[in-house]
Amino acid sequence: MSHFSQIEEYENTSEKDFHTPVEDEKKLSDTRFYVHYFYEHLFNGNIGAPVHEKLQKGAKVLEYRCDSGIWTREIAIEYPDTEFYAVDSTVPNSRDDGNNINITLIECDIFKKLPFPDNEFDYVYAKDNLLFMTTNTFRAVLLEIFRILKPGGWLEVVYSCKTDLIPGLGYTRLTNAWHSWLTAQNIDYDINPNLENYLQETGKTESMSRRIEEMQVGSGNTMGEFKLEITLMFYRSARSYLAPFMNISFEEFDDLVNNVENELNANKIKITFKQVIAKKKSTNSEEN
Repeated sequence: MSHFSQIEEYENTSEKDFHTPVEDEKKLSDTRFYVHYFYEHLFNGNIGAPVHEKLQKGAKVLEYRCDSGIWTREIAIEYPDTEFYAVDSTVPNSRDDGNNINITLIECDIFKKLPFPDNEFDYVYAKDNLLFMTTNTFRAVLLEIFRILKPGGWLEVVYSCKTDLIPGLGYTRLTNAWHSWLTAQNIDYDINPNLENYLQETGKTESMSRRIEEMQVGSGNTMGEFKLEITLMFYRSARSYLAPFMNISFEEFDDLVNNVENELNANKIKITFKQVIAKKKSTNSEEN
């Protein structure tokens, strides 16, 4: 029996949703806000899947693990005839969002069966945090997403997938500490570089495409400077849990982060970002 036939195990899982602990929620919110706009500019828009015409006419869209729902809130304005849903374990339930009457926010256990019928959505969108879970749970989450996608529907995932790590740099030390901390939280970082393999293994995809963008972080270009600011914001927001994990004082951690700006500007560190788009099979002849 394949890994992808165990839906009942997913429905009964006791896994807890993963959210990074932070002292200042506003700093975390600001970081997510800037990440959203970074991806928008990097990929020349908020949507990469070929769904523009369908959304103009009216469709159903889900943002999975939406955090604050900023992507949904922005896109819903552009497509007033489309119904938008956003789910996460922390988002407050709401039938609308201010003037956006086509938005429904749903707080739910994202590791249980989602509160939607089969074949409900034309398009599902997710970012990096889709990938922060154990491998077995991630496999089941993919099945659940394909369950609620209509035949011929689209799944899009946007995320950072590779960072140049130069030995001896504080940036390398911080990045390795972050990856080690994720592992200590039972997060399988192996999911990130192998997303496309996991999608193919579901047996649910009819086609798949990718777009890869590589960017030098730091001075030299506007987007590189913007990404540097996001990186610094992220590590400063991680201070409360990452410093003790690294067994260093908060002062040492602050010095490490403060040095990152000079390091990234001087060493031309590159980060790779990926936009993966998968189409669900148009027929019901799916593998079991």
